Amino acid sequence: MRKTLKLLAASAAAVSLLTLASCGGGNSAESAQEAQQAFGAVMDGFKSGDTAAIEEYVDLSADPELSAALAASLGNISYDIKSVSANGNTATVDVSVTSLDTSQVMQKYIESVAALVSSPDYQSKVGTMTKEEYDALMNEQLENILSSGEIGTVTTDETIEMSKEDGEWKLSDSALPDKLIGNTLSAIDQIKQ
Repeated sequence: MRKTLKLLAASAAAVSLLTLASCGGGNSAESAQEAQQAFGAVMDGFKSGDTAAIEEYVDLSADPELSAALAASLGNISYDIKSVSANGNTATVDVSVTSLDTSQVMQKYIESVAALVSSPDYQSKVGTMTKEEYDALMNEQLENILSSGEIGTVTTDETIEMSKEDGEWKLSDSALPDKLIGNTLSAIDQIKQ
């Protein structure tokens, strides 16, 4: 009887260990910490305006000058990680992100472009302007807005999915980078056309 009880206890312990291992229970805290560090590295790349880090998530090649201006504006980002949970090779990061209010950027950009195109100076040059000159002029408007200090910030709560690929934690989707820079790029491209 004792042997049977010992055998049952050992079997129960083995099943418990296998269950924890298969659920990632033994590594959840470590995985969550790794995911948090990777998320912080991504955000720090955005904050520093590191275009190489940003281009892992957002295509900046379409208009390098515009992209450089937007990348430089990301220095205003701050974030507060609320929680990180990991399960195997996936993790969820709940974070509050404070960044420039893109709606204010777009509003000021539209106002600036409207004032520019109605000016006599612009009207006298528009017929002979090359696409490159036009793009440079539009980008200058944006750079002036971004460096003016007049744009407020907005804080949003985000849930970011991450996955571990080839031993490294990465953002699973582009929701956060698009929110920080991609949506602004798309909107300005539409206005410029």
